[in-house]
Amino acid sequence: MNYCRDVIAMGKQAIYEAERSVELQEAIAISLRERSTRRQRTRDELRTMTARMLQSPLACKKLRHISPADCSGLLDSLFTTPHQFVKGRSILHSIFACGIKHGWCASNPVDAIVRPELREAEVLPLTWEQLLALLRTARKPRHSLCMPALGIMLWAGVRPAEVMRLDWSDLDWEERVISLQPQHTKTGGCRHITMHPVLLTWLTLFASPPPTNGNICPPDWCHRWSRLRNDAGILHWQQDALRHTFASYHLKHWHDLERLQEEMGHRSTRLLRTRYLSMKGITRKNAALFWSSQFARRFT
Repeated sequence: MNYCRDVIAMGKQAIYEAERSVELQEAIAISLRERSTRRQRTRDELRTMTARMLQSPLACKKLRHISPADCSGLLDSLFTTPHQFVKGRSILHSIFACGIKHGWCASNPVDAIVRPELREAEVLPLTWEQLLALLRTARKPRHSLCMPALGIMLWAGVRPAEVMRLDWSDLDWEERVISLQPQHTKTGGCRHITMHPVLLTWLTLFASPPPTNGNICPPDWCHRWSRLRNDAGILHWQQDALRHTFASYHLKHWHDLERLQEEMGHRSTRLLRTRYLSMKGITRKNAALFWSSQFARRFT
């Protein structure tokens, strides 16, 4: 009899463990809490995307009872563009991964949903005329505080969001590198980027000697940066235009794809080949000048 009671008790426990779960809305809340140390921008995006999921009737359903078809229907109804769908799929996948970790579900139903292939739109580098206008305008007194961030984005390929996190102490003048730490970068990895002579010259035009600490970007950076572009006559600005300009001129001059990949912090050369490297209209002469310290001095 004791043996039978033990078997029954173990069976009840097994059934409890098999059925133990929480509703999707609770799993979302816990998943967000577990990612509370992410960057503010990431946290804001997660809250925005998951808020849409919470409006779905699926939010009140237990994780263990949500099927791949349920997940597919949720994503299709909430995210209408391929980019939104991929991002929504990734976030929903992470919520179920959190559920598996806590024992609220046995598998991840999002795995069964095929990730659509995204066709990235080509971002063209700045034209030579746009480049000259931008640098010439940056040298004017009302825009001079933007010079360091502009130079680092243009001649080091640093992303706009990354340059906003940089401090002057992240520039190693002896080694001539910019050190991006995990808290700086989009991907969360470290990378060291060469400070070429043209960038060194441009930074010393801003201040000689340059500061040793403090933010690279001035206060009210976003508005200052927008006004600089507008005053330079570039009214239609593509995101990461300077990063794409850096990549195109880098490859045109040095013909070293692996070195470029390392400096840009990409895991492979695939993205460079498919989206970044548009060298239409870039001549060997201009590419050589682009990397010359004489190029920066022409704006004195």
